[in-house]
Amino acid sequence: MPMIISCNNQSEHNANAVIVNKKLKDTCKYQAYDAHQIISNLSCKSCHLSPDIEIEDDRGWPTFRGLANMDSLKLVDYVFTKKHQDSYSKNGAFKTNIMDTLNDCQIKSVIRYIKDSGRDIAVPTQ
Repeated sequence: MPMIISCNNQSEHNANAVIVNKKLKDTCKYQAYDAHQIISNLSCKSCHLSPDIEIEDDRGWPTFRGLANMDSLKLVDYVFTKKHQDSYSKNGAFKTNIMDTLNDCQIKSVIRYIKDSGRDIAVPTQ
């Protein structure tokens, strides 16, 4: 006598799952001039020099090119969290600068500006 066994592997929590397909729009506009102004106001290039070849200076600090070579996510963490350690806060050594008060769009623009500084970008001819 043949025996037939059938299984149904549908789990209960998948039956109630809702699939959401949303595309999140990036509402931040990148303006290189504005990002340059932020970099200038924060005096980033006073400490992170811009030599053509060097990745680190003689103090061991990354140059601007060294920052541009970092992964973007690591760069956000490095620049805005770990290395400056509240130097730019309201009570820090550079309290006149506004690093801790930048909004998300400004941070994205600064990161893109730093990353773009390490790229060879063609300038359109006129």
